Amino acid sequence: MFFFTRRVLVSLHVGGWAKDMDQPTYQWVLDHQTPALQGISDFLYFWGSTPGMTMIMLVLTGLLCWWTRSVWPLATVAFTALVSVLLTVILKASLQVIRPQGIPGGPAPPESFSFPSGHTLNAAALIGIASYLAIVYGLQRYAYLISIIAALFILAMGASRIYIGHHWVSDVVVGLLIGAAWAAVVAILHFYFVPRKPVVRDPSRGSVNP
Repeated sequence: MFFFTRRVLVSLHVGGWAKDMDQPTYQWVLDHQTPALQGISDFLYFWGSTPGMTMIMLVLTGLLCWWTRSVWPLATVAFTALVSVLLTVILKASLQVIRPQGIPGGPAPPESFSFPSGHTLNAAALIGIASYLAIVYGLQRYAYLISIIAALFILAMGASRIYIGHHWVSDVVVGLLIGAAWAAVVAILHFYFVPRKPVVRDPSRGSVNP
């Protein structure tokens, strides 16, 4: 993923597929604004922000901790979030790619640098690891449904960042890949190093017995 990120940066600086794709896509966005898509993008703009994503993850992590009677889901999500945010901050500060200028009438772009998309990177990492935890802790029968919902949310988050003119396509693609790669690393570490007991639902008590 980091090798791919480097290739994208080279393309942006010297010319290539990433640079050739970013500006035309931004122009298409400016020419194809609709109230419905703007409303969806504004909705995702909040839920992908720090307050919105924090609320989502608190609910998901709380449910996982209750279901498993364990603090391991909280520790796993917190570790994922810490490194995910650090990656976002370090990459933005190091690479210093200027953002597009937004869209007329839309929310003003943040003053931070553009590359990679923090909303997309963090959504991919956090929603990805939450989905993994839900599946591995007892929702295997819903694995496909959980995976599809998670993928649609993450892809919609990335698309919304492009549609409101806060990010280039290259920002979103790299953010998605790095976030997914980090979620995969945490999932592998969790699978091999975190002790897990089978979660069994006791119908007579209506509770969970690990």
